[in-house]
Amino acid sequence: MGLFKNSMANPDQKTILIDNAFEEIKNICLNLQKDADASTLEIKNLLKLIMNEWEEKKDQKTGFGFR
Repeated sequence: MGLFKNSMANPDQKTILIDNAFEEIKNICLNLQKDADASTLEIKNLLKLIMNEWEEKKDQKTGFGFR
């Protein structure tokens, strides 16, 4: 996975960071859904669009996203 360097001192750090990132993203999505009065499907579609854009930019090596 390209999100974190492979040379972390403690393998549990990666798990903790992933868990924390998941919780933060989940909270962002819940707040957006509430604030924008968006459906769950709309939030899922938005996340898919972001992921697709992220992958395209990563493949182009423009510096967008994680390496």
